[in-house]
Amino acid sequence: MSLQASIDVLNSTIIALQATIKTQGETITSRGNEVDAFYIMWAACLVFLMQAGFAMLEAGSVRVKNVRNVLLKNTLDACVGALVWYLWGYGLAGNGNSFIGTEPGNFALSGLDDTTADYAEGGKDWIAFFFSYTFAAAASTIVSGAVAERCQLSAYLVYTIFITGFVYPVIVHWVWNGTGFMSAFNADHIIGGVIDFAGSGVVHMTGGVAGFMGALILGPRLGRWENPEEFDGHSTPLQILGTFLLWFGWYGFNGGSTLVLHTYGRDMARVAVTTTLSAASAGAFGLLIKRFLPKVLGGTGIYDAGHTCNSILGGLVGITAGCVVISAAGSIAVGMCSAIVYHAASCMMRKLKIDDPLDAFAVHGACGAWGCIAVGLFAVKSYSYAPNADSPQYGTGVDGGAFTGQSDGRLLGASVVAVLIEMLWTATLSGLCFGTLNAMGMLRVSKEHEQAGLDDSKHGGQAYKTQGKTAVKGPATV
Repeated sequence: MSLQASIDVLNSTIIALQATIKTQGETITSRGNEVDAFYIMWAACLVFLMQAGFAMLEAGSVRVKNVRNVLLKNTLDACVGALVWYLWGYGLAGNGNSFIGTEPGNFALSGLDDTTADYAEGGKDWIAFFFSYTFAAAASTIVSGAVAERCQLSAYLVYTIFITGFVYPVIVHWVWNGTGFMSAFNADHIIGGVIDFAGSGVVHMTGGVAGFMGALILGPRLGRWENPEEFDGHSTPLQILGTFLLWFGWYGFNGGSTLVLHTYGRDMARVAVTTTLSAASAGAFGLLIKRFLPKVLGGTGIYDAGHTCNSILGGLVGITAGCVVISAAGSIAVGMCSAIVYHAASCMMRKLKIDDPLDAFAVHGACGAWGCIAVGLFAVKSYSYAPNADSPQYGTGVDGGAFTGQSDGRLLGASVVAVLIEMLWTATLSGLCFGTLNAMGMLRVSKEHEQAGLDDSKHGGQAYKTQGKTAVKGPATV
């Protein structure tokens, strides 16, 4: 064979190998996308299961005559939230200007097309919608606990649409979208970039503050402060079951927020550990706080199951923002502080006589704010990702937490400013929503219906039945 012929054969072989490499590369990329899509599908299903956790917790924490009502509201959160998020919520949260999402293709998923020959997303574009929807539903569900037992169903649907369709997605855009003005993924952010990895502020503080405004404007349940012993939740087993379902779902909530599994397995695994330790330390410390603090500081002298459950949830909320950037030891500190924050906020609400049946503000609002600030205190610099590397504020690099000795205060400052902006936005808009409904006479049920219970007056009978409409009394909680 001549030299030229050998060269031609070699060139043909190289071309064939290049084509094979390209094909294999495309296959690997496609398979990687499919694995990531399945991972987020799994995580999103765990988050969706949190709706059952919220439902059980709320049902157990209200009186037996209102169980069917709160369960229906939780069910409608999932239904109404899905439609609102599909039609416009997802669009407002997506790409756009620094304030709000504007990309047309995200509204009603009109820009999503998986029918083209070169489609290689492996379903990641579809599953991104589903994953974000489960978070939106969680944010609106938080509010239902704060207004339980006296809010009209029609008003509930109105504020669910408003929060899911506008209040919440705008905050999502600010913090999690690369074009949002507070996002660490935006080189043009104005406050150094915020680390709220899975949503202590975006999801939980938003829901908790909205719940606070709802409870404040609605007013307390009839007789709540005159006869407090009559307002204990009717079922401790449901409270415990709801807490464990929420804790279980939180592994999808926090772990799934990596958004991909490929190259992020280390982070996902660390998140599982920090999430566990914060919840566990908060629950254990919360139990001791309630048992041993003097009465003047909110102690009861008993081992309180309900308070322990809410302390666990407070620990989960508290670690959600920093679960990927805080060490294992740091997560224990975050959890213990979350128990303190929850207890203090719960006592404050009672002192102010603001009736929040589920302690939604104390668990989600107060601990959500604490979780954001905890990032600025405990974040490990080698895990941090703010400020953005292309930002003028990047300077000497990313910033760590003030308590780690690896910080110049940028991350803490950004966290505090973000908390203030998000709280002001949520309180103002939710206050307008609840205030308008109240002024129109649409917010609260009548005195007669509230005294009779919403199940009998609105839903055809109570949830527990033996004969006719006779309710079976459940065990009382402490």
